[in-house]
Amino acid sequence: MEEAAVSPMFSEVLNFLSLGLSVVLLFAVAYLWSSNSNKAAELERLKADVQRMKKTVNNLKEKVEQFREPKVVSEVEQVEPFGLDLSEPFPNTMTPLKPQDPWLNFVDEYNKLADEMKKPGQLMRCEKFVRNNKLRILTYGGALTFRPAIDVKDSGYWAFKCELDEYAVVPNPMNPCDEELHDHGGMKEIFALNYVEGVYRKYFVKLPALFNLEAGEDGWRLKNPGVVNLERK
Repeated sequence: MEEAAVSPMFSEVLNFLSLGLSVVLLFAVAYLWSSNSNKAAELERLKADVQRMKKTVNNLKEKVEQFREPKVVSEVEQVEPFGLDLSEPFPNTMTPLKPQDPWLNFVDEYNKLADEMKKPGQLMRCEKFVRNNKLRILTYGGALTFRPAIDVKDSGYWAFKCELDEYAVVPNPMNPCDEELHDHGGMKEIFALNYVEGVYRKYFVKLPALFNLEAGEDGWRLKNPGVVNLERK
């Protein structure tokens, strides 16, 4: 059978399509080769970085081991609460407290009594207070000395025995502090006061005056002056 003749136009179309397919294949091959080449290069760089990091870590571990040797703990040490060392008796680590002044309660009760001087029956309350606290009732004899008073009403000062020969001295709250008592009755010598002028009728003892009583009634010796706050009420 005689083969069919191919037209020149159809032949040119086939040649064009063949050329186009060749170009597409060429680009595809180039793309695939470029992509694989880039990935391979990147992979090689990552491998190199990992190797460098591993080498650095190993060097650091070697240096650390040179400074610190491993310690084997056979028994866990006991941890004391709040970091305290209880290996010895706890009281040995305590600082002894300062003993309480023996006149504290006396002064508190005195200030309560002095606050009630406006109420009726003040003499009876003062006499009871003197008895209950076994106070010495005194008058001022000048030059920081005292004399025994006849009774509570006529006394100028009361003395509370603290210990041995020490006494805490306070003014009689029934006697207002005026210029005479302040200047000549011993108040300014025995106490630090806020007196200015006139009459002050209320006492508040912050600190009693401390005296030592040596042999005989003339043996009063001022140890520490007291502190008294005066009010005109």
